Amino acid sequence: MTEQHDTASEPATTPDGWQVSTTDDPRVVAQQAHEDYTNHVVPLTARLPRGKVLGSWWSITSAMAFLYYGALASSLVGTQQAIIGLILVVTVYSLLGALASNAAIRRGLNSTLLSRQMFGVRGAALTPLLCGLGGLYYAVFESSVLAAALQAYFRVFDIRVWYAIVIIGMLPLMLGGMQTWLNRLNALSLPIYGLGVLGAIVVAGIRFGWSGDWFTTTPELAQPTSVPGWLTTFVLYMGVWVLIADTPEFARFGRPADARFHAHITFGWGFYAIAYLFNGIAGIVIVALAAPGASIAESAVTTGIVTSLGIVGLLVIIVSQVRINSANFYVASVSFERFVSHFSSRNVSRITWVVLLSIATFALMLTNVFSYIATALAWQAILLVSWVGIFVIHMLFVSNEPEFRVGRLPSIAHGFAVWVLSAAIGIAALELGAPTTSALAPVLSLAASMLLYGVLAVTGRRTPPDTRPDLKADAGDPWQTRTRCSSCDLSYTTYEIDTATHEPGAPLCLQCQLRPTPAPDQ
Repeated sequence: MTEQHDTASEPATTPDGWQVSTTDDPRVVAQQAHEDYTNHVVPLTARLPRGKVLGSWWSITSAMAFLYYGALASSLVGTQQAIIGLILVVTVYSLLGALASNAAIRRGLNSTLLSRQMFGVRGAALTPLLCGLGGLYYAVFESSVLAAALQAYFRVFDIRVWYAIVIIGMLPLMLGGMQTWLNRLNALSLPIYGLGVLGAIVVAGIRFGWSGDWFTTTPELAQPTSVPGWLTTFVLYMGVWVLIADTPEFARFGRPADARFHAHITFGWGFYAIAYLFNGIAGIVIVALAAPGASIAESAVTTGIVTSLGIVGLLVIIVSQVRINSANFYVASVSFERFVSHFSSRNVSRITWVVLLSIATFALMLTNVFSYIATALAWQAILLVSWVGIFVIHMLFVSNEPEFRVGRLPSIAHGFAVWVLSAAIGIAALELGAPTTSALAPVLSLAASMLLYGVLAVTGRRTPPDTRPDLKADAGDPWQTRTRCSSCDLSYTTYEIDTATHEPGAPLCLQCQLRPTPAPDQ
């Protein structure tokens, strides 16, 4: 349970006319129970116990894609090189996850708000768009896997019928948020998934024989590049760096007292050791034992699990897909809601977005999505890798106290140009470069983003800080008080409040700050 107050205290009026209280606004508490502070700072009273945050984020560990990536990496570079690469992946991801989670927990900010100072108010809107598209794609991917598994097991109905069954059946489960029952759903299903994958490995070994060949497997075809196998594996997993941008979406609900736990376990090495190392090796073994000779696709992993465990294996796949899609739809819904709010005063609720995304997912499942999604994902991965590079430099060397209020930032900041340029370098290398250059396109984009933004930081070519008086200090402790917005008449944590104009004026909450004209570019 969150530590919400049922009633609001009688608001006091500051000398500037701000109405301030020391307890939560009941209307905000009721509204945000489902909206999850999509366009606001998460107050301390809405922070969740460590187990609930862990349960929600760890739903991602059950993605069939992670078993598939392990098997794919092994087929490309051999098992031993793939495992070396996986260890490097876990190490780097753990450091990035810790950095992102600490930033989000400290200030209750999502990735969009964390990146506003880097890219500007409008420039930062590209962040939720990329996260939303990533969540939508993986929803299509994982839902298709479940539909194919059901059809293969029951051997009835056209695949399109199974698509509809999967979407309709999963829709009620996708509506939960971080503060409702998303964490409960995933906490209950995690043991089923973990034991199921282990069971599939054991049973596959018993039924089909334990062969040590899987560990010494080498790629059947020579790589067209001179890139080492471990680096090829690392670059393969750079395509999933969207998880770093997704991390603040969950971490912002963490309590400051739990920051160390979340940095190490929830979003750090504990999570990635399960999500990538365990799942990657499990995918290699399951395919090698139960589906030898199968083409490396997600179907090979699901075939191996169902072949090994039968109806129990099918249950494991259903549980895994419910878990991962709960995260996919949650991230996609809050991201698209946030993206639209940057350009429209009309607010569409997160639950409505879940329904709209379900329809979009079903429509994409009916198309030959895999004929064009590979290119789209490669481009998106380069954009996200560039985002991560800039984010790391900004948090470590520019400012770990990011400004996010609309009136104190330009519409487009200098960092946005760095983002576009570094992403363009990566995309050009991907599409126009030689095989080796193309294979290393994400690495080139990452290096370019960090170098260029580092130069920007050193030379001072960044948005200067706002020097206007910050009147919220007169309202008392910005985390312990609530200030009523003069536009929507709701009270939010004073930490997000700013005046309506560049001169001292009426207070506005973070969402209502988007409605006036933003501050001019500086």
